[in-house]
This record gives sequence, structure tokens and C-alpha cells, in this order.
Amino acid sequence: MKLYRIGQISKLYDVSVDTLRHYEKIGLLEPEFVKDNGYRYYSNRQIWKLNVIRTLRHLDIGLLDIKDHLTDRTLGKSESLIELQLEAIEQQQAELQGLKQDLQLRQKHLVTTKQTPGNMEITLRTLPERKCWVNRVQVSSFWDVDRMHKEIEADKYGEETRYTGLGNAGARISQRHFDAGKYGIYSESFILDDNGDHTLESGQYICLDFWGHDEMKDIMRHYDRVNAYMAENGLTMNGPAIELYKIDIHETDNPDEFLTELQVPVRLQ
Repeated sequence: MKLYRIGQISKLYDVSVDTLRHYEKIGLLEPEFVKDNGYRYYSNRQIWKLNVIRTLRHLDIGLLDIKDHLTDRTLGKSESLIELQLEAIEQQQAELQGLKQDLQLRQKHLVTTKQTPGNMEITLRTLPERKCWVNRVQVSSFWDVDRMHKEIEADKYGEETRYTGLGNAGARISQRHFDAGKYGIYSESFILDDNGDHTLESGQYICLDFWGHDEMKDIMRHYDRVNAYMAENGLTMNGPAIELYKIDIHETDNPDEFLTELQVPVRLQ
């Protein structure tokens, strides 16, 4: 019977020596025998079992479950093991399908958003009520806003990444700060989500898409245009202004490629 030392098994099957020792410690994969000098030797019986363990670990099946299925094997337990593998594969397929759908949504958003014209035309639109999650910590930079989004994400979605690349994250500027021209002070950050417990009000909004979000002087120029538009058309601000980040640091490192939509709620004077 051919025997293999632990180092040979580690190299052949790309399994670390520490992992093999852990398998031995928990009684999952014990060597054929151990010499007095501590050298461990494995036979074909252990290699067969190691192949099964590696296959099941690739399916994210836990070590204790694997141990249970490999102990005192019977036809019934082998059948149960196959069922366990099929269930694991179905779960992985569902997760991959969900990931595929998320990526397709992000792709569609990018393709559509890239077509936004660069003429930065101001429009007056009626927007519906929108649900969102909110972080009501006042911050004074786009990067602080991004950190607030991360906090919302961690609190509401756990390890999932639910908002990046979909253009549904933003921040609000209070009417007081907007009127004072302090456009870089954000009263709250939000992520749009139909399950959210806060609401962005429906109504008439002045809307402006603009590319670039690096120099505050450029942003002020856009917002000053909005103030002039309100004055020319007999409109007054009717609540906090909204910045919606359609393309940002999550898609590109080039600030010139950032796309922000400003939405200012208004009413007739």
C-alpha cells in the first residue's frame, strides 16, 4: 500500500498542512498512521476521503456536516449526502442568479446614465414620493456623505451591497443653507429603497443634471443658476434640496465623470 507524507498530500491537493492537521484534530481525516517521530502518513483511503471533503467544502458545506456524513457510511447516508450537495448547488445557483441580476441592473444604469447630455439644462418636473433610509448626521463633504451611506448600508443591509452603482444614493441640503449659498453642508444622507422608513416628498422640483463633482466653485455655479431660474419664474424653494449621485466614486476615479442630479422642491410665490 502506497503511503504519502503530509507534505506530499498538501502539495498534491493544494491543501495546507495546517488544514490537514485541523482535519485530524476534529476527527475528520486521520492519517493511516503516525510514526514515533511525529511524521504522518496517508493511504489511498484518506485520499479518497480528502477528495470528498474538498468537493463538499467547495459547496460551502460545514466541516461538522461533512464529518457526520462520512462517519459510519451507509447507502442511506450516501443518498442523504447527495441530497445535501444538490441543495447546496441550488442555493449557489440562486445566489449567482441574484448577483447576475444585480450586475445587469448596474450595467443598464451605466449605459443609460452615460447618455445624459452635457448641456446641463434646467427642467421643472413633478416627482413622486420616494421611500428611503436616512442618516441625519450633518456633514460637509461628498466623502463624508459616502461614509454616511456606508453606515446606512451596514445597518440596513448587513454584508450586502445594495445601493452602489444604481444611482439611488444621495444627500439633502437644508433650505437655510441653500438660501445662504452654503451648498457643501449636507443635513442628511439617504439611500432610496421602497422598504425605507423615511420619505422624500412628492411635488414640483427644479432638476439639473451636471457632470463633475470636484471643485465647489463649479458646483456653486450650477446652483446659482437654479436660484436665478427660481427668481425668473416666480418660484420659491419648498424644502431641502436633493443631490442624487447617479455616477460617483463607486464607478470611476475621475471626478469629471461624476454625474449628479440636483432636485430642488419649489412652489409658486
